Amino acid sequence: MTAVDPAAVADYEAQAREFLRKGREYLAAEDLHQASEKGWGAAAHMAKAVAVAQGWEYETHADFSSVLNRATQATGNDRLRGLRGIANDLHGNYYRRSRHLDATIIGKDLESMEELLELLSPLADPPS
Repeated sequence: MTAVDPAAVADYEAQAREFLRKGREYLAAEDLHQASEKGWGAAAHMAKAVAVAQGWEYETHADFSSVLNRATQATGNDRLRGLRGIANDLHGNYYRRSRHLDATIIGKDLESMEELLELLSPLADPPS
């Protein structure tokens, strides 16, 4: 296993939290496409933090689901499966027409991304 880069882990985790904060700002400004994409970005960056910390691969969007599946197995927390789907839905919102987006649902989905970040946070600590 390659050495863990603690600075990279910290950068990804900080970026995840910043994206979540920005997602809430976009939601308040009623920019639902950007709010959704920032929610996805928060999830993806936290997954990258976990991947770096654990020595798991994360090179493409497709690796997001693999990392979340591994995190589910590592923690035994099946809630991560549902949160993975919500993150993917947020990403898909970027490609939907505005009239098909719902601010209330996106707001709840952003709250779910906060839960995802908290559940993944312990895995962002490298194994001893």
